Amino acid sequence: MPEVDQSKEVKVEKVTEMNLEEEEEKTDLPEEEEEEEEEEEEEEMTDLSGEEEKTDLPEEEKTDLPEEEDEWLDVLSTGDLKKKVIKPGITESRPCKGTTVVIKAKGCLENGKEADIHNQLTFTVGDGEVILGLDMILPLMDKGEIAEVYIASRFAFGSKGMPPNIPPESNLNYRVELMDCIPEEDPGSIPIEKRMVIGNRKRERGNWWFNREEYSLAIQCYNAAIDFLDDAEEEYGEDVKPEVAAILTERLKALNNMGAAQMKVGAYEVALKSLEAVLKCQPNNIKALFRKGKVLGCQGKVKDSMKFLKRALELEPESRLIHHELAKMKEQAREEAESEKSLYRRMLNLKKTTPTQGEKRYPVIKSFPWKTWVASFLVMLCLTTAGTQLYGYWK
Repeated sequence: MPEVDQSKEVKVEKVTEMNLEEEEEKTDLPEEEEEEEEEEEEEEMTDLSGEEEKTDLPEEEKTDLPEEEDEWLDVLSTGDLKKKVIKPGITESRPCKGTTVVIKAKGCLENGKEADIHNQLTFTVGDGEVILGLDMILPLMDKGEIAEVYIASRFAFGSKGMPPNIPPESNLNYRVELMDCIPEEDPGSIPIEKRMVIGNRKRERGNWWFNREEYSLAIQCYNAAIDFLDDAEEEYGEDVKPEVAAILTERLKALNNMGAAQMKVGAYEVALKSLEAVLKCQPNNIKALFRKGKVLGCQGKVKDSMKFLKRALELEPESRLIHHELAKMKEQAREEAESEKSLYRRMLNLKKTTPTQGEKRYPVIKSFPWKTWVASFLVMLCLTTAGTQLYGYWK
């Protein structure tokens, strides 16, 4: 067996003895020092927990961010129409279709420029008196509520915009306050003066849509206006009361304009009914006569169209518009007559005679009745000669 180095074994024994002594010293520490160590350990634990709380704060802030985004209500789930409540209103006081509302609205472009401001705008929900975005968002607001509303261009002023303030294809941000809600009322229970105010408001809004060439919305406003500008107990005539005559006159204006809008969308039959209602009360209404003649022309009834256009021209001879439409109908009538002649020629196997070159150059000379005139001249010459001879004989 090899010899063991005793010096190395001694060194090991000394190290182990030192370690044991250190462990005994630690175990022999007084209770106060043990309590201080426990307090230091508790402080370290609290520091660690504090650090954990600090690391948790950003996570809480991150979780708060989606909640702020969720405050926006995406009405159509497409991002085109959104609403955010700034100040809640009275619960269970939301307007519905047919409710008259009064709002305060300020619309801005995406660059922050103010573009559409109304301090007190009154309209009826669902009657098409305002842009579609506002008409759709109001039933989601309570009375007294203030909200921010985002409206994409197709629910605002679309490709036409509203010059000069709103360019085409502009998205708008509105701040809307629903100031008041008035429940739907039966037009028959409203006084005539108030009915005229409401009806004229709707009719003028229809004119605004008509000028923008948005004829469907114009028809919707005109139709709503007629409901308020009607009086079932009275008929138009000379014996009606002045106030009733005034409201019926406004009704005829709405009917006349609605007929024009219906003609624009190709609804010719209903347009004729609207215009005939006007002419029944006002037979000499120039606009109704002209529009009816135009509608009949669009239906291909050229002769009937010319009859109404001539009546309108008699009442207003200097109207270039009526002259132009009448000339157009005359040309259409000539083309129809020519097409009928060609149809009859094809049915009878007759060929259309084409004029020669000389006939084209001198149509009057070619059409002159030369044979008749020559024969007449010869007869007159013979009679004159015979008369001269007889006169000489008898003399």
